[in-house]
Amino acid sequence: MASWEEYLAAQQAVDGVQFTWNLWPHSRVDAQRLVVPVACFFTPLKERPADQPQQPPLEYDPVLCQKASCKAILNPLCFVDFRAKSWVCPFCNQRNPFPAHYAAIAEDNRPPELYPQFTTIEYTLKKATTMPPIFMFVVDTCMTSEELKALKESLQTALSLLPADAMVGIITFGRMVQLHELNVQGISRSFVFKVILFNFSFNVS
Repeated sequence: MASWEEYLAAQQAVDGVQFTWNLWPHSRVDAQRLVVPVACFFTPLKERPADQPQQPPLEYDPVLCQKASCKAILNPLCFVDFRAKSWVCPFCNQRNPFPAHYAAIAEDNRPPELYPQFTTIEYTLKKATTMPPIFMFVVDTCMTSEELKALKESLQTALSLLPADAMVGIITFGRMVQLHELNVQGISRSFVFKVILFNFSFNVS
């Protein structure tokens, strides 16, 4: 039987998803005590391993939780009541009805987003968006000059492939963290933030 660490590594290899914490805080107090906030690193368009079931992007919009402060997306961890045509959000416990085009849903006729093997699903949205795509590059500058040169070339290639209306941001971090302001005039400007190091001690009993 795989260990917890092996299970997480396998999931990351399949989904390209990695969390800062692998446990959800049980209360608001626990959440406030977190030194590092709950966050997720996601790899868009990641190719799944060849031995894993393949699911292309779904050609419809995701089903969202109706609670205004939640908006979580229907997924295999949701409790589904097939008779009542409803589902319960695992984040906020809101019960949500399925939209009309899910009328044929049944235990033996599930949409792909409810299959447990598809723990990550990508969607091709049908609704027009008013926001242009946003890309944020976060760059570690603590490397050799040869590596920095190769990184610079890779960034230039990536930037040349972005849509013309894309919004782009760059953050570099080394001894300092710099948020770079990009503009068409070519004038370099950045906001510099000091890195604060924390020393933590843990008692293991």
